[in-house]
Amino acid sequence: MTLQSSPMSVLTEDLVEDILSRVPATSLVRLRSTCKQWNGILNDRRFIKKHFDTAEKEYLDMLLRSLRVSSMSVNLHGLHDNIDPSIELKRELNLKGLLCNSGKVESFEVFHCNGLLLFTNTSTIVVWNPCTGQTKWIQTESANTRYHKYALGYENKNLCRDYKILRFLDDGTNFELEIYEFNSSSWRVLDSVEIDFELDIGSQGMSVKGNTYWIVIDDHEVDGELVNCFLTSFDFTRERFGPHVCLPFQTSWYSDVISLSSVREERLSVLFHEEDSLTMEIWLTNDITDTNVTSWSKFLRVDLYTHRFYNGVTFFIDEENKAAVFSEDVPDDSDDIHSIVYIIGQDRLRIVDLEDGPFWPQMFCYVPSLVQI
Repeated sequence: MTLQSSPMSVLTEDLVEDILSRVPATSLVRLRSTCKQWNGILNDRRFIKKHFDTAEKEYLDMLLRSLRVSSMSVNLHGLHDNIDPSIELKRELNLKGLLCNSGKVESFEVFHCNGLLLFTNTSTIVVWNPCTGQTKWIQTESANTRYHKYALGYENKNLCRDYKILRFLDDGTNFELEIYEFNSSSWRVLDSVEIDFELDIGSQGMSVKGNTYWIVIDDHEVDGELVNCFLTSFDFTRERFGPHVCLPFQTSWYSDVISLSSVREERLSVLFHEEDSLTMEIWLTNDITDTNVTSWSKFLRVDLYTHRFYNGVTFFIDEENKAAVFSEDVPDDSDDIHSIVYIIGQDRLRIVDLEDGPFWPQMFCYVPSLVQI
C-alpha cells in the first residue's frame, strides 16, 4: 500500500510562499503551529514584506479613549437609505507585560504603521503588534522634557523594511530630533536635519507608505495671501523632511479646524472646517510618490447646520459608503465632558454619545500585519 502525500507537501517552497502571501494576516497567525515549514516562511522578513504588499488588507476600526484602546464595529451600510448607522465598542486590547492598570494599554497617544502600534506618554514608549502579540519596550532618558512628539516609519529596502521611531524633543530652550533604530535598539541624534516649520502639539502625524506626514505651521505668502498651514513629511529612508506642500484650501491654523487622517495607510485625507462656517469639507490625495503629494480631490462637503468641530477632532473615512466617522470631547451645559462620535454622510448626521468623562478620543483605522519587532 502506498502512502499518499498531502497536496501541500508536493508543492515547491516558492509556490507555498506565493499561496501564503495572499492569505490575510489574522488567518496566517493561526497557522504558525500547524507546519514547521510554514512557520519558517512566516518569520522570514522578506516574506513579511511580500505579504504586506500582496495580501488583501483587513481593516479594523480602533478608538483610543480614557487612556485605553478599544476595537469598534461601525456599520455604515444603509446610511444613505434613511437607515441609521450603528457603532459598537468591542473588547479593550490588552498589552501583555504592562505592569500597571491590570495589564491594559495606557497611553496618551497612539501612532500606527504597517500593523504596529506605537504607544507613548511622558515616561513610556512601547511598540506592539496586536496580530502577532509581539511587544517591544524602548528605553527613554527624556522624561523631563517639556514637550515631545513621536512618529513611526520604516526605511524601505528592496527585500525588507527596517523600522524606526522619530522623536521631537523640546525642553523650552533647545529643540532636537532623535531616531531610534529597531535593528540596533539604540537612539541617535539627527544633527544635520534642518526644521523650517513649527509642529503644533495638537498635530497628529499619519503614516503612508512608511513615511510620516503632518500639517505644520509656517507663515508664507501664496497668491498674495498669508497662509500658515502646509503639509510636510519625513522620509525614514533618507532621514530628511520633504518640501512643504500646499493644502487644497487656504487656511489659518489659529482659527480654522484642520485635521489629518490616513486612508488605509495608502493615501491622506484632510478635514477643513472654516471659522464661523457650518460647512465641513474632506479632501483626499490622488497620488503620493515618495514624499510628494501630487494632487487632491474633494471627497465630502457637508452642511453641519448647528454643529461646529474644534481642533483635536480625529476621523477616518469610508470610501465605499461615502461617509466619515469623527470623535471629539464636547462639554455639556453642566460643563461635564462627553466623548462623542459623529457619523456623517453627504446628507445625514448621526451622533453617538459614548459615555461621560474626559477621554481625549483618538480614532483610527488599523491594518493587521505579520511585521516583527
